[in-house]
Amino acid sequence: MEFTFEMFITLALVCFAIAGYASGKFPIDAVSISVLGLLFFIFEVFPVQGINFGDFIDGFANHGLLTVMALLVVAQGVHTTGVLNTFVDNIINLKSKPDELKSTFLIMTLFIVALFSSIMNNTPIIIIFIPLIAIIADKLGFSASKALIPLSYAGILGGMITLVGSSTNIIGAGVAKDLGIEGINFFTVTIPGLSIAVPGLLFVIFLLPKLMPKTDKLSSTFSDQQQKFIAQIEISEGSELIGESTENGKFNTLPNMNILLIQRGEHAFSAYQSIPIEKNDIIIVQADRKTLENALNILGEQLHPQFSDTKDVVTSDSDEQILVEALISPDSRMAGRNLEQARFRKLTGCIALGIKRTSRIFREQITDIVLEAGDVLLVQGTKISIENLKSNQDVTLLDYTYTELHRKKFARRSIIIFLITIFTIATGILPTVAAAMIGAASMIASGALSAERAINSLDRHVFLTIVSMLALSHAILMTGLSEYGAIKILEYTGEMGPVITLSFVFLFISILTNFLTNNASAALFMPLGISIAHSLNIDPLVCVITVILASNCSFATPYGYQTNLLVMAPGNYSLKHFLIGGIPLTLISWICFTIFVPWYYGIY
Repeated sequence: MEFTFEMFITLALVCFAIAGYASGKFPIDAVSISVLGLLFFIFEVFPVQGINFGDFIDGFANHGLLTVMALLVVAQGVHTTGVLNTFVDNIINLKSKPDELKSTFLIMTLFIVALFSSIMNNTPIIIIFIPLIAIIADKLGFSASKALIPLSYAGILGGMITLVGSSTNIIGAGVAKDLGIEGINFFTVTIPGLSIAVPGLLFVIFLLPKLMPKTDKLSSTFSDQQQKFIAQIEISEGSELIGESTENGKFNTLPNMNILLIQRGEHAFSAYQSIPIEKNDIIIVQADRKTLENALNILGEQLHPQFSDTKDVVTSDSDEQILVEALISPDSRMAGRNLEQARFRKLTGCIALGIKRTSRIFREQITDIVLEAGDVLLVQGTKISIENLKSNQDVTLLDYTYTELHRKKFARRSIIIFLITIFTIATGILPTVAAAMIGAASMIASGALSAERAINSLDRHVFLTIVSMLALSHAILMTGLSEYGAIKILEYTGEMGPVITLSFVFLFISILTNFLTNNASAALFMPLGISIAHSLNIDPLVCVITVILASNCSFATPYGYQTNLLVMAPGNYSLKHFLIGGIPLTLISWICFTIFVPWYYGIY
């Protein structure tokens, strides 16, 4: 087979895409759009039979892409309602001795991350578990940097286990289906995926933490010195805190809060007196912003300070709730008054949860604290009330502190929708794309997820990368480049047998996926894999599995997989730390694949 000019320009585009994504000098979106634009231009100037503009645009309606986008919305619905956060809180509050937990807690956490990642997008899972790792590290006395790269790898390995475990699996399966490969279902990748995931997890859990650096950067972020907001908890009937006593100035339920004072009627008690909490107690606490956000999920309106006029403002669980910080302006009319005297809640429709002043630590109720210019209020309100607060001359809104709170009221319906969606996909009652789209629509229609949050959950980087790589993949197929590549690979490995060929293809893709990104690799190399299968006269499904699993092996760089980037800054990692952990894990994955997958499919 001759190497044609059309193959050359297609190969040049492949090299351009790899260089563009790997260099990091250009935005991912710019590289993707450039690839797509060059495809239109080149094949208009040099037309190839079987290629037209419609083929490149078809990527926008690809079933795999639509499934990925819909499942991102479903996963965001679960994340927004705080279901996973509640689960995490229950883990944190397990009453066991630190010495007993130290050897098992990280193991349990990484297995849970891998399990969750097998049935939903792992990005929100990693986001939630990063602060959990920090809390565990602080409580049990180990460095969080020992656990964050393992956390990301556990999410990636877990994503190999089912079709919806990662967008890579869905895109790879979608491209394979477009190329005529049928029979790919929810559990198609499960057994081969487990052959890599199980040994990989054993390495990640037992050996990788020993290879990671020891730093205190992340845990110090959660240290007591950072807990500067003063807030108060007003104990209501049925509170989880009733009957609990403080231990060394803290609650087991809220381990990151410093208890400053317990007010009971006219009496005040020290947090070190171990007084059992009773209904109507007022507890003055010192905590950082993140801890107060988490406490809102547990305590709800018990963190809302009550005034003599309790009808100042009514909050609704159905409204989108925002948390933001507001600075008391130098000429503010609120200076010299407390929150009730300033009528802050009545005039703004917002609730001040805490007050931050660096010059001193208060040991009084925040309703009694006289405000000063320069104080920072932690404010909760609806989206409309927060927008109105921007025009208030008495405070300056700190926009970079804007956070949307979990909609805990809808947690049950979000998890039901999620489970039904996964069940429908797994059983094949509906096509995968239909089940995913219905699940996404149900999240919005049920109120569990606002339309705005749903739109924000659609990652444009993923979208554009997949579309451009689907278009480039079609060009590779139609120009004959995939067939030519398969022939050349077989010239060097064919005499060694199909096992060596598959092993080589897996290793080749698992190296490039670290620079090209996982989704791009799945779309780009699928035609090559299928051409190799036809040349070897083996079941094409084997090569589809090979490409999908290899594309997931983005362990050796922080750029190949989004979760690696998420843990890079918090763990104070550099490229060498991903190389230290990623190269051995890639080799383990390659060896396990080479030994098991050809045997499983009867190729030996």
